[in-house]
Amino acid sequence: MNSNKKEPHSTIELDFQKDFDGLEDVRSEISSCLIVGDSLFLSYDEDAGIERLTPTDKGYGDHVHYEMKDFFDLPADDEMDMEGLAYQEPYLWFCGSMSLKRNTPDHDDELDEGVAKLAEISKDHNRFSLGCIPCVKENGHFVLKKEIEIDGKKLKAKMLKGGTHSSELHNALLNDPHLKDYMNIPCKDNGFDIEGIAVHEDRIFFGLRGPVLGGFAIIIETSFIDHDGMLTILPQDGEHFIYRKHFLDLHGMGIRELNINKAGDLFILAGPTMDLDGTISLYQISGGLADQHATITHEPEHLFDVARGSEIEHGRDKAEGVAFIDDNTILITYDSPLDHRLIEDHAVAMDVFKLD
Repeated sequence: MNSNKKEPHSTIELDFQKDFDGLEDVRSEISSCLIVGDSLFLSYDEDAGIERLTPTDKGYGDHVHYEMKDFFDLPADDEMDMEGLAYQEPYLWFCGSMSLKRNTPDHDDELDEGVAKLAEISKDHNRFSLGCIPCVKENGHFVLKKEIEIDGKKLKAKMLKGGTHSSELHNALLNDPHLKDYMNIPCKDNGFDIEGIAVHEDRIFFGLRGPVLGGFAIIIETSFIDHDGMLTILPQDGEHFIYRKHFLDLHGMGIRELNINKAGDLFILAGPTMDLDGTISLYQISGGLADQHATITHEPEHLFDVARGSEIEHGRDKAEGVAFIDDNTILITYDSPLDHRLIEDHAVAMDVFKLD
């Protein structure tokens, strides 16, 4: 893959509530972004919530915070590690990473303490959450509702069936011939890790940061039905598994974000699966993935590189979110933004790219 670094067309400001409890986390740990109408929805790592911003002169502001516990009975009081947002009228979809995490030593740890930490693997129960929330236009902007009636039909927030330690999707993958050996490996160790969700009609796609198999990244596809107020996976007619698998040659990179435009084209933000600096690139599959039980894509269109790892400070400016502002303009958001992006104590500058 040839280098194709593209400079941003412009930058815009994301302005958050000055008195928001998670202010420093939300502006420095954005994991996913989505634009619905003129409303920008965001998720960030250290919480179980969704943020909404609306247009301002400089970008987006008028920050509203939605607590997921106001919509669902969550299995635990911990972070959701929400790594994907998507919209299919009239629902906003969300997904946790469904991953395990490994502890790491701090600089001031004693030797034995640091070594012991690296052996600790933990599971945050909220990470297995996957669901959808009614997302409707109200007073000019899109808002989230726990329950609403539209044209005589009641819409409710719904969560995928599962227990406190897993989900129906995660359980189904435990015996998958490609993934079973990675389901109990922590994220960033090339273990199972969802980063990105996209919805097109009744097809739901989940991008995996890991594992990457022989250089091929993986997208899981499912469909869901409402069963007694909860989501359950619906297998495709005549197919043996309740999910599909799509394999993509992204030159060894895993998936950081997915998005589907109005034409049905699939956009993939790809970067390192491990915890290291590296190239982060945007790919496109025109027309999306074939509607069949599996696909292998050898040469997705490489649009451009957002970052070339060695060009930035270690561990900073990691592109993780892609949202369509219009048909030819995208917003890219960054985890661990560089200091020059931070504006005063309540805003952050993110990049806008043109696709042509």
